[in-house]
Amino acid sequence: MAEAEASTDRIRHYLGAWSAVSILQFFAAEAATIAAWRGPAPYSRRLNFISDLGQVGCGLHGTRVVCSPLHTLMNVSFVLQGVGMVIAALLITSAVLRVAAQDRAVRAQARLSRALAARTAGLPRTTPAAASRMGVAAAIRSGHPAAAVPWAATLAVRVLLGLAGAGVAVVGLVPQDSIEAVHLAAAGAYFLGGSTALVVLGLLWLGRTAAAWPVLLCGGASFVATIVGGAVRLHVPEPGTLERFMGYPITAGIALVGAVIAYRLGVPARRARALRRVRA
Repeated sequence: MAEAEASTDRIRHYLGAWSAVSILQFFAAEAATIAAWRGPAPYSRRLNFISDLGQVGCGLHGTRVVCSPLHTLMNVSFVLQGVGMVIAALLITSAVLRVAAQDRAVRAQARLSRALAARTAGLPRTTPAAASRMGVAAAIRSGHPAAAVPWAATLAVRVLLGLAGAGVAVVGLVPQDSIEAVHLAAAGAYFLGGSTALVVLGLLWLGRTAAAWPVLLCGGASFVATIVGGAVRLHVPEPGTLERFMGYPITAGIALVGAVIAYRLGVPARRARALRRVRA
């Protein structure tokens, strides 16, 4: 029973991790959509917004003449990016996310969760999955900074990641030339939610993996660019450049998070295979 549950958990986390990595498809979709651009002037990553690529109709939008024949591809890419982020937020548990899928740390947290759940709920025979859920709640309720703060922070990362994913999905479902207010609000949720999630996760990962610094850098760069972009409403000489400083690091950072977790989830299996080869 325990082995079957452990196998199910591994599959769940693999699916979550690779869902995070899958959002890199955005860059391929963007390049293909730019190549098909039919505006009177070539598409410029420095001057045009990313949302111009998803605009359904050809014509003037603000001060820009927009015509994107592959707008459907770009909007589907936005939706898939959002779905990948939401799946990652739902499937990667706080216990795994908090320690960057470090095998020994995950097992230590599982023991702690079972102990906290047993003490809180009085259920010493509770299943590992239920213990993990109750253990997180018990750790947060304990109020002890060493337990409560990291668990609460990881929970916040998952909520922010899901919010950002929902935001970018809405960006694809509601192009800028349909209901612009909804489109802009959804984009704001993506930029703020995604960047903040990466900053918090990068801080949690310090000392656990070398990937902590790139994740923190991606989140920090995006967060600062988002604050600047919001303050000036993207009224800068190169708005496309600023928007890409807001968005690109989020995509790269979340994909890196997924890659780290997927790699580390496979470490025990790789060690076991290596050990079997040595014994053979």
